[in-house]
Amino acid sequence: MPEEFPNDSRPHFVIPYWDSPGPGVSGDNGNIRPLPGNIVSYLCGGIKASAYQPGERLDVTVEVHNHGGANTLQQAQVTVWWADPATGFVLSPDRLIGFQMVPVSGRGGKATSPTMSKEIPVSAPPHICLLARVSHQFDRAGNIADPVNDRHWAQRNLAAMQAQPGVPVKLAFNAGNPFKNDATFLIIARPSGEESLRRLGEELHAEPVFFEGLLAIAENEDLQLEAGVRTIRVDLQAGEQRNIHIGLRLAGDLGRGRFTAVELIQTLDDGEGVLGSLGVVLRG
Repeated sequence: MPEEFPNDSRPHFVIPYWDSPGPGVSGDNGNIRPLPGNIVSYLCGGIKASAYQPGERLDVTVEVHNHGGANTLQQAQVTVWWADPATGFVLSPDRLIGFQMVPVSGRGGKATSPTMSKEIPVSAPPHICLLARVSHQFDRAGNIADPVNDRHWAQRNLAAMQAQPGVPVKLAFNAGNPFKNDATFLIIARPSGEESLRRLGEELHAEPVFFEGLLAIAENEDLQLEAGVRTIRVDLQAGEQRNIHIGLRLAGDLGRGRFTAVELIQTLDDGEGVLGSLGVVLRG
C-alpha cells in the first residue's frame, strides 16, 4: 500500500518495529518486509511487558498502527501468546495470554491495546518469548507466526544472563517447524552486530561490547566450543518443535554495567527466508 493514503476503506495494520526518526519521515508502516537488516527482529518495541517471573502474573500491551485509507475507527483484533525461547514458533492454545479488540483510526492512526494478563506457570523457563498478532477480516494475518516477513506479527524474544569470564553459559531453546510439510532448517549462532548492540543498549540501559569468546550449538548437551559463527542443520516434521542447546564462553571480563550479545537465527535450508530469531544477552 503506498505511503500516500489511497481511497481504500480497508485497514492496513502493523505492529511497529521502529518509530519515525523525525518529522516527515515514516516509521514502520509495514511496507518494508522482510525486516531490514538494521532492525532487531527479536525485540519489537511495539510489545511492552511487565517484569517476568515464573509463577507470577505477566502484563502485556501491544501498539498498533493503521495505514489504511479510511477516515473512521477500525477494529484491530490483537492476540498475544507466550512461548518457550524459540527461533521457529508452533503456537499452543494453552499459551494464550489474551485477546483484545482495539479501535484504530486510519491514515497513520495509532493505538495501544488494553493490558492483557496471565499468570505464567511456575514450571515455565526463566526466559520466555512473547508473540503478538494483529488481524482484521479485510486485513488478515498469515497463519504462520512470521515476525520477520509479516507486518501483522511481532515478537520479543530475549534471554539475559549473568556471565563470568572463562565459565561456560548454556541455554536450551526450541527450533520449530510451523509449516504443514516436513522441512529442513539451518540454525545459526553468531555474535550480534553493531546495530543490534546499540538497540539492546537502549533497552537494557547498559554499555554494549562486541562478543569475544567461543560458541557451540547442537541438538544435545555435548557442546564443542569454537570461535566464529556456528551452524547446524535440523530436519523437523510438520508442526514439530525440538530442543536445541547453545553454549557460550567469554574470553574476558565484561565489567560491571556492560553486556555483550549473541543472536540465534532460524532460516530455511538454503540460508534464505528467516523465520525467527532469539537474542542471548550476557551481562557483566
